[in-house]
Amino acid sequence: MTVFLVLGGAGDMGSAAVRDLVFSGVERVIVGDFNKVAMEKLVERVKGGDTEIEGTYVNVNDKKNLIDAIVQSDLVINTVGPFYKYENTVVDATMEAGKDYVDICDDHDATLRVLEREKEIAKGKSRILIGMGWTPGITNVLARAGYDSLEATTDINIGWSGSAADASGIAVISHVFHAVTGEVPMYLDGKLEYVPARQFKREIDFPEPISRLETYFVGHPEPITIPRYLKGVNNVTLRGALTPDWQNHLVSQFADIGLTEDKVVKVGNVEVSSRDFLASFVHQTMEQFKSGGVEVSGFWVEVIGQKDGKKTTIEFSGADKMQKLTGWSASIGAQDISRNKNLRPGLYAPEGAIDPSFFIAELKRRNISVKRTVKIEDN
Repeated sequence: MTVFLVLGGAGDMGSAAVRDLVFSGVERVIVGDFNKVAMEKLVERVKGGDTEIEGTYVNVNDKKNLIDAIVQSDLVINTVGPFYKYENTVVDATMEAGKDYVDICDDHDATLRVLEREKEIAKGKSRILIGMGWTPGITNVLARAGYDSLEATTDINIGWSGSAADASGIAVISHVFHAVTGEVPMYLDGKLEYVPARQFKREIDFPEPISRLETYFVGHPEPITIPRYLKGVNNVTLRGALTPDWQNHLVSQFADIGLTEDKVVKVGNVEVSSRDFLASFVHQTMEQFKSGGVEVSGFWVEVIGQKDGKKTTIEFSGADKMQKLTGWSASIGAQDISRNKNLRPGLYAPEGAIDPSFFIAELKRRNISVKRTVKIEDN
């Protein structure tokens, strides 16, 4: 029996992972959360089936409390964000406990810090799968699917669309501000480069009800991890956009004046991070920011290369609730890792550990469809 511990399990993304584990009929789930009231309500709502479920108080800033919770499980699903703050803390505790681990880490710098520890992780007992959510996660697996379909791949371009109307947690707000700040990594001409965020715009056709959006470079893990697994690719780019479009302009203005930076400012006698202040303000006035948005998020992956001597472009796209895209993907990945006894201890990204055919079929089983189109050009 595999015991799954979902950290942040009563939150926006974590609760979706919990529900999917129960839907899948796993034997035991522990909901770990700082918010006891929300945790107890979730346990009460989902109990009664074949899955044994319980809640436990977890404060990820309390190392002993965190490890005490982790040792009760076999596999940790970490949904506690923002990951630039908490990723390595939870990875450290999981490795110390010798358990397996899956997260939805979407911050590029947190990803780089974990990758720097790849050799250390490989010497331990844990199998660490990072970025197994919506984006990264679904996008990485689809990049792998396109790559495997071609004889040679040169370019992988990824896009996402998000909306305040499709989110409720504060961590995703902090992540967006982090992603649009300063210089962000892209894999260009065979090497990792840092370019200004919010530049190099491109229009992308997302599925309805999102439709066509102008997207721009933002900081994300895909350009960092994909070239490590999909050899021979020259360029990996990542763009994103918010709906409605006025939010992109507003966020850009926030970034231009430094409000999205994680720098300490003094308000009276209180010192606070400018980003934390801005994220809290937006979170507390969320109803205003939801105005005009669509209650779904989207993904788009373009894989360009050669097949049968011809330039071939494969596109994947889809749209659904952010909760489902993220939490359900984490659940699918965690269940796959728990069953895969051939996967050795070490550090993995989705494109290096998850079989695309299996994953896409699991999404379809949950009524999340992935559209695939192929364009072939004569050279």
